[in-house]
Amino acid sequence: MKEETTFTPKQVGERIKERRIELKLSMPELGKRIGVNKSTIQRYEADGVDPKRTMIINGLAEALLTTPEWLTGLSDDKEYDSYTLCQKDIEQHIKKYLDTVSSTVKGEPHQQMLTTFLGKIIDLYSVLCYHFADAMTEVDRVANDEGLKQSLMRYAIESGTITEKVYRNEMELPIEDMKRFLDGILHIYDEGRTAVKMGDLFGIVTEAEKRLSEKNNSVAP
Repeated sequence: MKEETTFTPKQVGERIKERRIELKLSMPELGKRIGVNKSTIQRYEADGVDPKRTMIINGLAEALLTTPEWLTGLSDDKEYDSYTLCQKDIEQHIKKYLDTVSSTVKGEPHQQMLTTFLGKIIDLYSVLCYHFADAMTEVDRVANDEGLKQSLMRYAIESGTITEKVYRNEMELPIEDMKRFLDGILHIYDEGRTAVKMGDLFGIVTEAEKRLSEKNNSVAP
């Protein structure tokens, strides 16, 4: 990180233009990414952007795949590490969770129960991420299949209908697992026949992980 001296608005504009050209983005394309028109991007590049306007700067940085610090001259590091950004974002959520639990939930057993729930939800979400990755790979393949596009045109079928079906086929089970888990939390203290035990909840996670393992093994070379 450089010394805490930010750019002038004009210098910020120059960096916006530099990065846009580097990424081979047109002004309309960049505008679309942040929800403004071409003339606004022209103004940003020609007249500059006040580095203190953090909402605009952050939006531009995200659209230009760089950091607010680079755009405003606080850093010479143009590229960012997506893993680091992901980790930072998750850490902020975890900090908020810990602050909330420690300040509002009385009693260590209750705090620990919530922490256990969160851990299992994260495990389920990890499974969901694998399915999401597979879904996006298949959606991209279908979207770029020219032969399929030609076939669909003959029958007046929108390709979006096919990609939606591909996505739903992959995502329905992991989403259903998450819904079952959250519904189970709701019924832990039920006195009727819907009562759920902690072991039942953990079983949902175990089943989801086992199903994913079997799926991965079935497609392994």
